[in-house]
Amino acid sequence: MQVGSEILQITMDLYETDILNLQEFMRYEEIEGDITENYLVLFNFAEDCQYAEYIQPELIEYLLPFYLQMIDQAVVYGNKIAIDIYSEFNFALFRNQRNFRNAISESCYQNVMQCYIKKTVRNMAIKTSGMLEWVGLYNITIALDKDNISKLFESIFGGSLKVKYAFFKYISVLLFKESDNLLAVDEMKAFWTSDIWDFDTWHAKDIYWSDDSIEYFNKKITRERIEFLYGEVKPLICDIFEPELVELFSEEMEQSFSTGVFFERKAEYLKKISCRYSLHKYWDSTF
Repeated sequence: MQVGSEILQITMDLYETDILNLQEFMRYEEIEGDITENYLVLFNFAEDCQYAEYIQPELIEYLLPFYLQMIDQAVVYGNKIAIDIYSEFNFALFRNQRNFRNAISESCYQNVMQCYIKKTVRNMAIKTSGMLEWVGLYNITIALDKDNISKLFESIFGGSLKVKYAFFKYISVLLFKESDNLLAVDEMKAFWTSDIWDFDTWHAKDIYWSDDSIEYFNKKITRERIEFLYGEVKPLICDIFEPELVELFSEEMEQSFSTGVFFERKAEYLKKISCRYSLHKYWDSTF
């Protein structure tokens, strides 16, 4: 735990974090090392960072690579310790964003945001079995900075066919009620469409999208955009489903637009994802 030739001294106030444990962690743990219970000190430090008026720059700079490593360990590999740390760190970034930016510099914060964006898109490409397996990371990424949604959409719409198909399936939740969605295969969880409001943190009731993000989504996710995206992913849909089912889906999508179902569900979705202090979110009309 050295900065230059000097041992890093911890100067910020810590209430949840045992300083000796943190020093031991910094002395012996490696970024690519096995995740043990020693890593839980990162959970405690993230707790402290949620409300800290001062975040020590040298300290967070040293620990930041460990936190970013937790993203993959949590969302890709499902490591339980990593999930807890990742959850707490996400809330700390959201809850205390200004002091984080001051501690690590604006350019470094934007590098962290780019890391979240890249990991979101990659997760969309590799988690294809369920329709909304990646949505918690997607939602938290958008919540962490007002500009993330535009950068994320640029990566999605310029991405691979797998990524576009994953995003189209996500958008289909706005097109159809749960019982009407023909793209849903083997969704075992009851009310699974309400997962669209998930955030990857235990503090999800306190996290929401900004007004800027809401406005951007509302402006960009239009009937024209969805129909164009459908045209791009239709060859993949045709490889998965029988022609009759593809034709039926096209007809149902057209009906969603013409009857106003899409516009009503999009409005409800945006209202609830921007809602503060709401623990449980469900569709007004599910089946």
